[in-house]
Amino acid sequence: MKSKILVENYSYEELAHALYAKGEKDGYKKVTDKTKWREPVMAEKLGHDAHKAISAGKNSDKYGSDAFDPKTGMMAEYKTKALSEKNNEVKKLLGKPGKNGRPLAPLKAVGIYNGAYTQEAIDKYAKNDHYFGLFHKEKCVLIIKPNTSEVIKQLQAGYNKKKLTGGTTNLNTVSICLGDQSLYSVEYKNDEFFEK
Repeated sequence: MKSKILVENYSYEELAHALYAKGEKDGYKKVTDKTKWREPVMAEKLGHDAHKAISAGKNSDKYGSDAFDPKTGMMAEYKTKALSEKNNEVKKLLGKPGKNGRPLAPLKAVGIYNGAYTQEAIDKYAKNDHYFGLFHKEKCVLIIKPNTSEVIKQLQAGYNKKKLTGGTTNLNTVSICLGDQSLYSVEYKNDEFFEK
């Protein structure tokens, strides 16, 4: 009901400005930059404290992380993805069949690690927890926690491959198949979304 009132009564500019102003009030510098606003959303759902800055410096203890988990004392790295109806991502997440009635392959939650282009960075990521958040129409519908060992295994393989081929070691990708529940745990699930 609240979102309908907002949609009908406010312009894109007014809504974007309100998001910016809320971020500023909460201490986030330009929360609208890229997908920074998703980090406080995930942190709230997980009980974490999101970092106020978009990126921590290389020599910071926060480097390679987006939040702090006060329960475990661990830093947390977040990756987010907006689900697309066009690519059957929502159907894959919900386990629904494709147009032909056949089952679709399970959805893969993908995280791109721009910072994992050195061995030092990968070693730093090994000391953090990792969370992949899936968003539908900008609502968080699922947060998984991939096993750190799987994240590091894939980052290391990507780094080694790109080093050998001479390509950029930036954009190192981790892909977690939601059909293989041994690779992750579910940390948050929007039951209303899954029931609809």
